Amino acid sequence: MSDLQTKIGGGLSKLQDGLQQGKTKLQTAQEVSQLKKHASDAASNRMKVINQLGELTYRLLRKGEIQHSDLTEQVERLLPYDLELYQANRALSQMKKESSEHICECGAPIQVEDTFCGSCGNKVLIADPPQALATQPCEMCKEEVPESARFCGCCGLKNG
Repeated sequence: MSDLQTKIGGGLSKLQDGLQQGKTKLQTAQEVSQLKKHASDAASNRMKVINQLGELTYRLLRKGEIQHSDLTEQVERLLPYDLELYQANRALSQMKKESSEHICECGAPIQVEDTFCGSCGNKVLIADPPQALATQPCEMCKEEVPESARFCGCCGLKNG
């Protein structure tokens, strides 16, 4: 019987050792996973701060508050993209204005080509778009800016 007990005891001991090793490996894997997540979060937060720093530096360079030849060269490379972005957003805004429905004073939707409201019969009066202002090109980005504007709407350069 003692031989059987010895074998069972040895088997249980090996089983416990295996379970302990598995538990240790699992704990190590969890710690590694937590450290990787922590490192990933820190890297993500770092990139957010670097991005904010870059935006701030970019604005200061464009305003002329920072002077650095290498950085100024990089700012010049960004100007065409700023202009594209500005013009695309302006075109989207204009398209949205043009496609929006007009509403009669009775609340019914009316179209630009309508002469009378189909709901109440009132004459449709749609205001004419405002007249175009005299413009001049911005010295920095070349976007057309109203002559009366104090700053460029695209790049923020002070006019005059």
